[in-house]
Amino acid sequence: MEFEAPRMSNSTALARGIIKQLIELGIKDVVLSPGSRNAPLSIALFEASEKGLINLHVRIDERGAAFFALGISKASARYVPVVCTSGTAVANYYPALLEAHHSDINLLLLTADRPARLRKTGSNQTTDQSKLFGTFVRASFDTDKDLDLSKALSGSGPVHVNLQFDEPLLDKNNSDWLSGIKVKTQKKSTGQSIEINTESKKSLVIVGHDRAGFSVAEIERFARDLAAPLIAEDPLVFEGAIAHAPIVLSDEKARVALAAENVFVIGRTTLSRSINAYIQGAKRVIVIDPRTENIDTSRTSDEIYTQIPKLKKPLDIDQSWHELWKKYEALAAIALSVLPEWSEAELATVIAEELEDDTALFISSSRPVRDFESFAVPRSSLITYANRGLAGIDGNISTALGVATQHSESYAVIGDLAFLHDVSALANPTQDNLTIIVVDNNGGGIFSTLGQRGSKGFEKIFGTPHGVDISSVVKSFGISSQQISSAKELHIALQQIHTGLHVIVAKMPDREQNADSIAAVLKKYSQLVLL
Repeated sequence: MEFEAPRMSNSTALARGIIKQLIELGIKDVVLSPGSRNAPLSIALFEASEKGLINLHVRIDERGAAFFALGISKASARYVPVVCTSGTAVANYYPALLEAHHSDINLLLLTADRPARLRKTGSNQTTDQSKLFGTFVRASFDTDKDLDLSKALSGSGPVHVNLQFDEPLLDKNNSDWLSGIKVKTQKKSTGQSIEINTESKKSLVIVGHDRAGFSVAEIERFARDLAAPLIAEDPLVFEGAIAHAPIVLSDEKARVALAAENVFVIGRTTLSRSINAYIQGAKRVIVIDPRTENIDTSRTSDEIYTQIPKLKKPLDIDQSWHELWKKYEALAAIALSVLPEWSEAELATVIAEELEDDTALFISSSRPVRDFESFAVPRSSLITYANRGLAGIDGNISTALGVATQHSESYAVIGDLAFLHDVSALANPTQDNLTIIVVDNNGGGIFSTLGQRGSKGFEKIFGTPHGVDISSVVKSFGISSQQISSAKELHIALQQIHTGLHVIVAKMPDREQNADSIAAVLKKYSQLVLL
């Protein structure tokens, strides 16, 4: 009797075909959450990782897994697949997906599903996943057959592939399906360069936190050709940026005195109200952001470009224009003298100053990212990250852990509520070197700096004091932790070397006191402007 080799199941064949294709397209990292329906993918991914073809990261919580993949993609600029089983697991991708969509980050959502015939039949863990993410993905596929992903992954932004796996999910076919794989060279298309002409020597460049995907060198060259001062929401990568810009532009008289003829906005400005007020009052605004083509399609300004234009003729510097900005910058620096010795502003200043070159720094949304923009002294050579697409406080630990996989040394500054929001990520830490500094002011400190301060029921509905001993929580996960409560202790803590995950809990003064100190700086600055 002739022996017949076991026939491979359709689900195994589909999973192997997809994974093989992703490897050939240059995928390096894959994030997987355990499940049953995605078992064909899980096994195929493990086999590929055993051969060193991919880095497989297993995250037990799908919501955190998606933010973890987001962090890897931010740091690598490559597509990162995140793989889950069917049902509610898929819906947990939504928060990170929205962040990826609005930031134009390369996430590949690879979701396992039951066969389409089981939808609306009451079958277990079955819902209509096919178009679950709507317009927030650039492309969407729902299939039980292999498909060509090369075109879908040639652009940028999130993509969804929903794979229908039928029984039997697994088989014993042990063919060497990974032999002979060759990574294909990916060619990126470059758009035709745009030239502009301006004779104005009173221009200003304002750069949003994610730089709209452009490099620091590109932006600095553009500002240099314009002979323009530069304001950066992220001053830790632009050494020549105007320091303390939100304070400089906080006074209306200063905004009038510093009015530019042309304001070039690169990316989105999502932090400072004073900077946005300056932009709104500008004579002429030129926006430079690729997202205006397919994401922010309703954005308006006098001119819009999807790439940084070239100047037909670079301009000579108007020294008086630059000196005017330096004058107000110096006044803002003097106003900082009213800050207390230990404050959230001082924490941002110390961290920005002391981290070594080429260190990665993730800064969480809400108050921390604003403190770095307002109080840190501009420098270069840090590699910074922040979730500014929708600026949520969810998934911040997970994103920072993802970023850390791509760097030898990483730090993250995260507010206490954002930390507690994603504390489950500590149950599944990586071995990468990441130090998290938690800004612990026992609640939502940013609200004390906003208009709702003093409203009835403020502490319950905005302040939300948690009363949690965060250091003890961290230690309960078996992770090293320390608590500090002064600038001197922060200096010492930043000099210490830790391997793996380490958490520094920075106990801060009262939230109201912090808000008062910021208000005092702005008041002092306005007084100096009048002199």
